Amino acid sequence: MSRACSWRGPVWCVRGQNRGMTSSFGWLDNDDAQRRRMIEIVELFREQGTIDELGIGSIRDTLADAMFPGTSTLHTRLRYVLFLPWLMRRAAAKRTPDYMAAEFRELEFRLIGSLTQGGEVEGVMGNVAGRQLKRLPSVAYWSVLGRWGIVDAGSAQGFFRKQSDFRSLARRTAAADDPEARELLPSSGIDANLHSAPEDLMAKVTFVLTPEDEEYLSTRIATSTHGSLLAWLVRNRPENLGSGLGDTAATAPWEIANLDALDPANRALVDHARRFSLVMHGAALVYNVALARKSGRDDARDRHEAALVSWQREEAPAQAAREWDRAAFWATIAERNPRLRSMTRTFVDEWLTVVEADDDLVTSPEAARLVSNRERQIKGGRARLHNQSALDRWSGSSGLGRLAYRWDITRSHLGDLYDARDAA
Repeated sequence: MSRACSWRGPVWCVRGQNRGMTSSFGWLDNDDAQRRRMIEIVELFREQGTIDELGIGSIRDTLADAMFPGTSTLHTRLRYVLFLPWLMRRAAAKRTPDYMAAEFRELEFRLIGSLTQGGEVEGVMGNVAGRQLKRLPSVAYWSVLGRWGIVDAGSAQGFFRKQSDFRSLARRTAAADDPEARELLPSSGIDANLHSAPEDLMAKVTFVLTPEDEEYLSTRIATSTHGSLLAWLVRNRPENLGSGLGDTAATAPWEIANLDALDPANRALVDHARRFSLVMHGAALVYNVALARKSGRDDARDRHEAALVSWQREEAPAQAAREWDRAAFWATIAERNPRLRSMTRTFVDEWLTVVEADDDLVTSPEAARLVSNRERQIKGGRARLHNQSALDRWSGSSGLGRLAYRWDITRSHLGDLYDARDAA
C-alpha cells in the first residue's frame, strides 16, 4: 500500500496500491480553506471537459483570481454570501463554540428547506441530498467571505471560538462611560455594515437579492477587490451580459462589450487570458488526437483531427502567439504566483514556440512529443499515453473545455446584482 500526503499542513492524503489500484482521497484535518480547494479539484475531475490534463491549472487559476477575486467553481448563487453570515449570527447565540458550530450546521440544513419553500431548485446546495449533503455551503463559500471582507476568521470553528472569547472578554470588561473607549473592544468577526437577515430566512427564502442586499454586496465587492475586473464590472454593466441574449451574450471575459472603457492594466490582463485560452486549447486537441491514435479509435481520431485542423486554420493561433508580449505575460504571472513551477513555464513556452511555427499540428512530431512528455511529467505511471490500462479507460474526449476563468460563475453573480438594480 502506498500513501502520499501533503506535508505543508496536512490536508489530504492519496491512498492506493502499488500495483495500479485506484487511488482515493481522504481528509486529514479540518482547515476549511484547504478543504474547499481540494473539493474544487475533485469537482474538476467530475467535469470531463475541464480536466487539467496537461498541468496548466495553476496559470489558469492565477489569471482567474486576478480578474475575479474570491470566485470559485463551487459557487452556485450569490446570496449564499449573505445567508452564511446571517446563519452564523444566529448560531453565535449558543453557549459554547461547540454548540455554536452544531447549531450552524443545523441551520445550514434548515436553509435547504427554506429555499425549497421559496420555490428555488436550481443552485440550491442539498436540494436532492438533504441532510445527507456532504459539501455544505460554508465549505464552498468560506474563502469568498474572507476575500470580500464579510467574515474575518480562518474557519467557522475559529469564528465561533472568537465569539466565545469576545463574550467572555465583554463580561470581564467594565463598561466605560466614554463611548469611544467601548469601541476598543475587538470586532465580532462579521462586517459591522452587514444588514439584518430577513425575518423569514428560516421559513421561506429565495436567491433574489433585495435592494439592500445589492447595495451592500456591490459596495463590499467593489471595495475589497478594488482594481480588479470584477470590481469594474460591478460598477460598469456590459450590454451583452444576460441569459436572455442568446448567441450575443458574452461567453468569456474578452467578449464583454464595454472592454474599450476598461483601464489599460485590466485590458492587458484580459488579453493575456484570451491568448492563453486560445493557444493552450491546441495542446488539448493534440493530446486527444494522440490518445485516439494510440487507442486505435478511428472515430475519435477523425473527430479530433478535424477539430485541430479547424482550430489552426480558423482561429489564427500562430498569429496570436507571435503578437503576444510573452515577457509581460510571465511578469504578470510571476507577480501573482511566484511559486509557479519552472517545468510548467517551460512546457508553455515550448508549446508557444510550436504554435508560432504554424506547422501542420496534425502531423507534427514535435507537438505530439511535447504533450506526451508533459503528460508523463505530471502523471508519471498514470499517463494514458504510457499506460495501456489508463488508456483503456479513456472516454474518447478529455480536457477540451475552453479556459474561461470562472466566467460563468462571475456572470451569474453579476446577473444577480444587475437584476436587483433593475427591480429596485
